[in-house]
Amino acid sequence: MISNMLDWTNIFRYLLCLFWVNGGFLFAADFSDVEWEIVPTDEGVWSFNHETNIATAFYGVAININDPSSGGASIQADRITIDAEIGDILAEGNVSMHQNGVVWRGEEIRYNYITRILAAGAYRAGQSPFIASGTELYADPTAGNYRIGSAYVSTDDHEEPFLKVKMESVDIINQERFEAQGSTVYAGKVPLIRLPKLRGNLDRSSSQFNTTPGYRSRFGYFLLNEYNWQTSENLDTTFNFDYRTSRGFAGGPDFDYDLGPVWGSGELQTYYLNDRNTELDAQGNRITNDRFRFGWFHQAQINDQLTAKVSIQKMSDSLLNRDFFETFHRQNTQPKSYIELNQQWRNFALSALAQPRMNDFFNRVERIPEIKFTGLRQQIGVTPLFYESETSAGYFSREYMYDNLPDFDAARFDSFHQMLYPKNYFGWLNLTPRIGGRYSYYSSTTGTGTTLNEQTRFIFNTGTEASVKLSRVFPQYKSNIFDARGLKHVVVPSVNYVFVPEPNARPNSIPQFDYDMPSLRMLPIDFPAFNAIDAIDTSNVMRVGLRNQLQTKRGEDEIIENLVYWNLFADWRLHPEVGQDDFADMTSDINFRPRSWLNMGSQVRYSLEDEDYRLADQSITLTPNDTWSLQVGNIFIRDEPTYWGTGNNAYYTRFYYRLNENWGARINHHFEARDNRMEEQSYTVYRDFRSFTGALSLRMRNPRENQESDYTIALVISMKAFPRFDLNSDINRPTYLFDGN
Repeated sequence: MISNMLDWTNIFRYLLCLFWVNGGFLFAADFSDVEWEIVPTDEGVWSFNHETNIATAFYGVAININDPSSGGASIQADRITIDAEIGDILAEGNVSMHQNGVVWRGEEIRYNYITRILAAGAYRAGQSPFIASGTELYADPTAGNYRIGSAYVSTDDHEEPFLKVKMESVDIINQERFEAQGSTVYAGKVPLIRLPKLRGNLDRSSSQFNTTPGYRSRFGYFLLNEYNWQTSENLDTTFNFDYRTSRGFAGGPDFDYDLGPVWGSGELQTYYLNDRNTELDAQGNRITNDRFRFGWFHQAQINDQLTAKVSIQKMSDSLLNRDFFETFHRQNTQPKSYIELNQQWRNFALSALAQPRMNDFFNRVERIPEIKFTGLRQQIGVTPLFYESETSAGYFSREYMYDNLPDFDAARFDSFHQMLYPKNYFGWLNLTPRIGGRYSYYSSTTGTGTTLNEQTRFIFNTGTEASVKLSRVFPQYKSNIFDARGLKHVVVPSVNYVFVPEPNARPNSIPQFDYDMPSLRMLPIDFPAFNAIDAIDTSNVMRVGLRNQLQTKRGEDEIIENLVYWNLFADWRLHPEVGQDDFADMTSDINFRPRSWLNMGSQVRYSLEDEDYRLADQSITLTPNDTWSLQVGNIFIRDEPTYWGTGNNAYYTRFYYRLNENWGARINHHFEARDNRMEEQSYTVYRDFRSFTGALSLRMRNPRENQESDYTIALVISMKAFPRFDLNSDINRPTYLFDGN
């Protein structure tokens, strides 16, 4: 990605940051709250005159300032004089100052910690990614006024930067506006652009232009272009204009806006292309050439208790996001559209949800609308009893993407109420018995699907949850192997029992809108956490769990870290239904961190009846330093056609190595052992080009599910001043360099 370097607002904002940190230059608080000390070098000496209140240090000295409000600072110089009477600090000779990531060097600096006015001669300063230099500096942070003489700014950290902006003078007024005289952009010693005078507002970003060239076998050669323009203080507009040789032109504007604290903020995304090379969708139909995406999300915090949200996701076909917005697709394969209002009180909440079906190529349950009133768990007066409830009413329509699965709709009213009696016994046993009831009404179903008659349902539930928290501290424990100082072991065994007698209306006699979705993770068993309202049936289950945690102190700061945690749960069905086993799957979640840089994780779902794994996810991650990192893992999912379909046995590796300050590389592999297929592999080389960072990526994919193989080559270049990415920033975003979102 190549960015427009003339983002003047960011240049001057960063120039200001070099001298203004956390609200003040150097010492931002009342100096009476500041602790400081003079530290001479081996050759340095210092003295203090009690009559004049002047401290002098020379032959090499440092002054360390501990300021709670600004984080403090450190100044080194050949000679430092402090006049405590009037607040003057004079540092002379090889002056070096460090504060909150800012490095400043010069020959002389004068600062008054009472007036906070600073004056300096020639200087050089830096805060990543910028460096700056000038012949003089005057700063009055209290008024927010600055004057910088004969300055240049660059992201090139070389002693003689290649790409830089020179300015005859810069004035920053009220910390809001800037005026620059005689600005010139240089490449080496060659002037490229001359702008005699510049004015601007530091609160407003200027425009940027980005472009990404590359090649993908499914697209041909491509050029992705993006122009970002902050139209106003509250509106940020991005124009996308892309070209793919096999697919044609595409693009559209995106808007980020802020309407204020009451009306809220949001984003609007549009994209359109006349696709030259479409394919078949999941139903076997040819996708039309006219393909588009319209996305709108808005959120408003109307007051402290009332929130409004709107999300509209409309697409031309089911494969558009997969083809052109891969990152978004991986995060949300079937995006929902909805309008929601939520009113919160101390103990209650009221919400209204409308969820229409905007895309008929996805399965969806429409809620048009659903009103829900929730009574949060709360104490009943001064009694030891607690109460919680959830009541909802709405009209629902279940619609399928396939014609052979007929749609149906109905109205539903549901009201759940529960009493609890939490109590601690003997100082270590926590016991929470509960009893509740649920009433549901369903109208007769209409539509092309199964016709069900009007139905009412009554459900009784009871149960109890018991847990014990045991802990022991071993303060004398030390281990060099585990870098451990001290040990704390916490054990929490628990039992959660749920009993629901057979309701008068079982799931097969009522329409299924909120149903039990197959999941590789353990679902809750008690109400109201179990929210598959229409799938509720008789239940007599005991969930047994054990939580283990080992904590230790590490490092000079003795930061508390988890050495080991292990959560283990299993369900015992006391009266299993037909087709059910006595024991549900056991789940295990283990994390072992023998060193701060070494992490081992394991997530397992094991069938006690079959004595076989349903899920096994194991990984080892090593991050010993900022030079290299490695992650190796395996994900096994058993074939379950009835539930989640074809399984897999995938091995993956992610390796990053930084060769030196300028070069880095990443290798990602994803291998499917079931059919000996390298499903995905990618190789990325990163380069720091002084003023730019660059990445050249190659990705090859050979997926299952009858998808065609393809490969992609992408070149991404970003200016350090306005970065799209830093080296290794795509570690958790595997598609970031390929689609830019």
